[in-house]
Amino acid sequence: IAWVDDFNKLHVGPQSAGADPGPASYGRGGTDATTTDANLWLGRIGADSFCGGEVDPDMAATEQALLRVAEPLGLDATGAARGIVRIANDNMVNALKLVSLNRGFDPREFVLVAFGGGGPMHAAALGRELGVKKVVIPEAASVFSAWGMIMSELRRDLFRTKLVELGTDSATDIAAAYDSAETEVRAQFDADGVRSDAVTVERFAQLRYQNQEHTTEVALTAADLEADRVEALIERFHVQYEAEYTYRLDAAVEFVGIHLVALADVGRPKLTEQALGDTDASSAAIGRREVDFATEGTHTADLYQAEKLTPGMTVSGPAVVEGAGTSVVVHPGCTATIDGFRNIHIDLNIDIDRG
Repeated sequence: IAWVDDFNKLHVGPQSAGADPGPASYGRGGTDATTTDANLWLGRIGADSFCGGEVDPDMAATEQALLRVAEPLGLDATGAARGIVRIANDNMVNALKLVSLNRGFDPREFVLVAFGGGGPMHAAALGRELGVKKVVIPEAASVFSAWGMIMSELRRDLFRTKLVELGTDSATDIAAAYDSAETEVRAQFDADGVRSDAVTVERFAQLRYQNQEHTTEVALTAADLEADRVEALIERFHVQYEAEYTYRLDAAVEFVGIHLVALADVGRPKLTEQALGDTDASSAAIGRREVDFATEGTHTADLYQAEKLTPGMTVSGPAVVEGAGTSVVVHPGCTATIDGFRNIHIDLNIDIDRG
């Protein structure tokens, strides 16, 4: 929900309109402007394809909701909608920085995967802001969480506290504790009727500098706790800690706890990759409309039906790919291609100079 505070500052969230009554555009009595209303008003969502074409959006209610936000700011409905999208993007960029830059990772070295109903509408703008070179929209983006459920392995996490200074003297005792914990977690799977050869176990050590409160988790193998390998493990902790917090300490390292991740492959659907075909996407084109991209102004965008796009096809922005559960916004200057699994790869065409 978009709202204006007592100082005439526009905010987006954290309150949500939910599904009932939902955004004003649902026509169910909602009066608050939301990001959905803003995207619809700007043409980023098509009125004809709203909610997969199953809902006729209430454009009058959408305009009134946007005007309630716009009037204190001296804007019209379009200006308010554009501001809502930009602030929503800023909120999401800040959230992405929390799980990347703030943990010592450079977003420019990663691909951004966007899913859900709303993610693909904002992903290209977020990627450009972060310097990401590519965005991937999964073929089942609108139901990606459900897809992940059926593609996942069975998983058990086992934690055991064991506080001891990490060194060659303690390594043998720590290794024995890991072996005991792994035997326990494998027995749990066995009790559930899962074959032992279907189970893999990953080991992690929860480490910290002596007298600190919080831990840093470091992946390890059984060999890392051999006497001649412990110093290398300690150095790996130093490096990982420094990457996350920008400094390291000349202090003893404490082993705080065991973390085991046990995974069991119990069978899942197999994906079949299709051969890439013609790059011409004209057979999937369904028209054109004016789209306000919020950050690059208004452009006449080509429209494509997602279900008609086949592997190998290429779409150049400005464009919108409309699916049953989401719209993929391809900004001006971006290029989208369909891979062999029908995922959409958006090349943001960012030339990054890392010095």
